[in-house]
Amino acid sequence: MFKSLSLKIAMMFVLLTVSVIILIGTFMTGSIDSFYDNEFKNLMSLVFSDKYIEQLSDSAKAGVGAKEIFDNISVYNGQIGVDSYRNVYLLDGKTAKVVDKFATNTSLAKNLEISPNITSALTGKTGNTVSSGSGYMDYAVPVSDKDGIKYIVYIKDTKEETDNVLRSIFIIMLQALLIGLIISVLFSILLSKTIILPIESLTAKAVRISEGDFGQKIEVRSDDEIGKLTNTFNVMAQELKNSLSKIQSEKDKSETILLYMTDGVLAFNTTGELIHINHAAKEFLGLESSDGLTFDTLFGDSDISIEQILYLPHFKSAERIITTGVCELNVHFAPFKINDRSSGLIAVLQDITEQQRLDRSRREFIANVSHELRTPLTTVKSYTETLTDSAKDGNIDRDMFLSFLRVINGETDRMTRLVKDLLLLSRLDYSLKEMPKESFDVGDMIRSLVSRLNITAAEKKQTLVYEPTNALPLYCGNPDRIEQVLINIITNAIKYTPQGGNILITTMHMYNSLCIKVKDNGIGIPEKDLDHIFERFYRVDKARSREMGGTGLGLAIAKEIVEAHDGTIEIKSKIGVGTEVLITLPIKESDC
Repeated sequence: MFKSLSLKIAMMFVLLTVSVIILIGTFMTGSIDSFYDNEFKNLMSLVFSDKYIEQLSDSAKAGVGAKEIFDNISVYNGQIGVDSYRNVYLLDGKTAKVVDKFATNTSLAKNLEISPNITSALTGKTGNTVSSGSGYMDYAVPVSDKDGIKYIVYIKDTKEETDNVLRSIFIIMLQALLIGLIISVLFSILLSKTIILPIESLTAKAVRISEGDFGQKIEVRSDDEIGKLTNTFNVMAQELKNSLSKIQSEKDKSETILLYMTDGVLAFNTTGELIHINHAAKEFLGLESSDGLTFDTLFGDSDISIEQILYLPHFKSAERIITTGVCELNVHFAPFKINDRSSGLIAVLQDITEQQRLDRSRREFIANVSHELRTPLTTVKSYTETLTDSAKDGNIDRDMFLSFLRVINGETDRMTRLVKDLLLLSRLDYSLKEMPKESFDVGDMIRSLVSRLNITAAEKKQTLVYEPTNALPLYCGNPDRIEQVLINIITNAIKYTPQGGNILITTMHMYNSLCIKVKDNGIGIPEKDLDHIFERFYRVDKARSREMGGTGLGLAIAKEIVEAHDGTIEIKSKIGVGTEVLITLPIKESDC
């Protein structure tokens, strides 16, 4: 917190002064408070001796009234110390209500309450307990007659005198504290200057030496510890200058090579402690700091140990593939030797994330395409073979023949659609960023599509409606591709919405964005499938999708087109309720 030695010294003196003053003040206030409490108690005990209490009780037994008893007590007002803050009361021995009083402090008289000492007096015991922190002192003496407790003589002190004394002491302590702080600060400044000035001079020279200025020579001004330290610095500077000049060129070469390497490089000693790591390796491993890292913390999950690497033959290395939270890496482990002795090991990291991703994508794509083509081809082949066998026998049923041909034609159309979508995806991967753009009215495009697709919707007795929320500006983009996206989304809504369903298309211009929403009350999409719905060849219900002519590529194509326009596409759906597709396109008039 305090980086300056001067501040630390000053703070020590200040804290010491404050602590001493606080301890003294606490002791004095406690002692004074205790003194006044004991003084009050002793004074009351002296006035209300056993003999005097017995006299008061005899008077009560003789039937003397409260006024006469109180007048008897008033004779001792001077000894009791009755004044504006110390009052005397005569209380009823049964109810503790005030019978008579000598109270110059009327507010105190009005706010009389049952204290623990009054409670003790009601039981026949003298209440002489001093309550710490109660804010007052009191004393209660029971006066008995033949029937029990007749009266209670009650003295209450507001402790104003004590509070005034404590207040005066507090002011004195504050003054003492202020003076003490001033003296402490001045003394600490004087002391710190004596110690710190030589250290600051030494530090300034040392900083320049650390920056490479080894020509600095620090003047030795004393023979004490600081002088010895200064002389040691001078010797060290000369030795460093001689040593660093020899290794600087080699160091520059090594650092340049490691700095500009695209591969990550890590070096470990024989115990597994990290001794070097370049920037590329930090990025590959997702590290911000290399402090405290070891071989086990970085590569402990791999099936190779330090010993196995250190004992590898000369010019041999071990290779492993690891996965981090950032990327996939191909790691080459090899030992390094100094004077023919193993001094540690080197790990070279190569980022193969993109290569692995492309390999997986290629394998998945080939598998999906093969599966999607194999299914209709199998169907076509089996139906063709059946027709061929029937033709050889000469007993072909016309209805069966036509039925088989329709199936073959349908499967052929399906393969055609699949190949067409594949070719489109292939073109999109390479040409979306360079596609021509122009300004057009999205609202007019949607109205045209609704007019064309209403025929298909009417066959299923569906309602297809377009309701713009507000006026839309002209949008700059590729109208053919945007139309393709809308066709895919709307036709999907028609396909998966049952007979008599409703499909609502709305648009809105908001915050320099154009929003298109397609909402239906169709069969919906399970929640578990929503995260995969835009993947190529992904189908929620594979059998039903193929039955309806889907290829599993429509939404993937739509997503790529929308993202090529720097937009987003989102799908919300619930089984049995319906699906909502929201397309958001940023408006960038400068692009056209």
